[in-house]
Parts: sequence; C-alpha cells; structure tokens
Amino acid sequence: MNKTVKSLLAATMIALITTASHAADKIKIATDATFPPFESIDSSGKLVGYDVELMQAVCDAVKLDCDIFNAAWDGMIPGLIDGKYDALISQLTVTEKRRQILAFSDIYDHPIFRFVAKRGASFEFTPEGLAGKTIAVQTGTPMDAYITSHYPKAIIKRYDTGSSPYLELTAGRADLHISYQAQIIHGFLNSDSGKGFELVGPELTGKDAKEFGEGVAVAVNKKNSELISQINKGLATLRGNGQLAALNKKYFGE
Repeated sequence: MNKTVKSLLAATMIALITTASHAADKIKIATDATFPPFESIDSSGKLVGYDVELMQAVCDAVKLDCDIFNAAWDGMIPGLIDGKYDALISQLTVTEKRRQILAFSDIYDHPIFRFVAKRGASFEFTPEGLAGKTIAVQTGTPMDAYITSHYPKAIIKRYDTGSSPYLELTAGRADLHISYQAQIIHGFLNSDSGKGFELVGPELTGKDAKEFGEGVAVAVNKKNSELISQINKGLATLRGNGQLAALNKKYFGE
C-alpha cells in the first residue's frame, strides 16, 4: 500500500471519527408543538415559537449542538427520564412533584393563568359555582391538576394536545378552558377562531395555587448536571445581552 492510499485512508478514518463524535454530542431537545405562540408547526412544516427561539439562542450562546424537535406531550417526561431526550422545553412549570423526578434550569418566566370562555358568559369561580360546568384542559398539565383539585364538581374534559381544548370551546362542547394567559391571548384570542371569546375569572399564579408552581424552566434528566450548568450559563447570557427581553417583546410586546 503506497503512502498516498495510506494518507487517504487515515483522513477518511479521522473524518468518520469526527462525524461520529459530533453526532454523539448533539443535544436532543423535545417540545410539544401544539401550544402557539410558544411552540407550534408553521405552514411550511417548520418548528417555530418563543420556546424554540429561546432554546436555540441558549444553545448558540454556549456552543451546544442542539436538535429541537416536536414530540407528543404524554411521552415527553417519561422520555427524558429514560434518556430518549436530553432536555425538554415546552412551558414546563416547576412544581414540587416534578422536582422529585426531574432537574430544572433557572426559571425564565413566571406565567399568569386564566380561564377563557364565550364573550358575555357569566361564571362564579367557586367549587359550587362551576359545578356541572364543562372545563377543557390539556391532560397532565398544571391546569389539569388545578381544576381537578379546586373544582371537583366540574365536568373535566382532558386532551393530549394544547390545541384540542380550543376546538371543544369553539364547538360549544366546553364552557371553559384554562391555560397560560399569554397563550390564550396570542395563540387564540388574536386569531379568527378566538373572535367571540374572552378572558374570564381571576388572574392566577403559583402564589395563588401550588399546582401552578414556581415558574417556567427547561427540564433536564437529574443525572445530567453538566447540561443544567450549560443551559443556565446560556440563559444568563441572554439576560445580560438583551436577547431574552427582545424575545419577550417580539412575541408578547413586553
């Protein structure tokens, strides 16, 4: 075998090893793309939204090779625990229950939760006042936990995606839906489907009910403390250079 052939083989092997190493280093980040404007799929099939841009900016800030992709909500947390995913970003609220099984980055938002209903509808937001009323929620969310705990006499309809409860609401099969205030406004009320509906009831945060948690953060497997450190470093960079404030203004006018 001559020197030229040997050199070509060596170069090929180095390229293959480098490629494999880079592939192994890719960070797999799942999101539930049924929750605009935080995460959704646009008309061209592209994953878009506040959380998507935020996570990519974090990855860029600390030079992580990230693959952000759509995943089913009900499999996201089990997938993270089992190692199928490295991280989750999907407006995940930090709760005591979730802290028992997941690790979280620093909190990057403190959402307000609200009900939405047909304009002009009147409700008394007490356990008795909502008895018999149909409330649509996304299953396994803080909103689901809150309704289950505080309104036991309501009829609760649970759905796998964040968009399905709105279909029930607009079809008249649900009286109320509860979600993030920003998501209701920018993902529903500002759309054609949201005409004729409005925010109702109290503004709620984690200070009002433990189910709403401490705030929103990126979830990571408890065994991966290094990734948590890197994500926190990225979030700090975005706060410091104004990118986080710019994203808030772009999506929510804040």
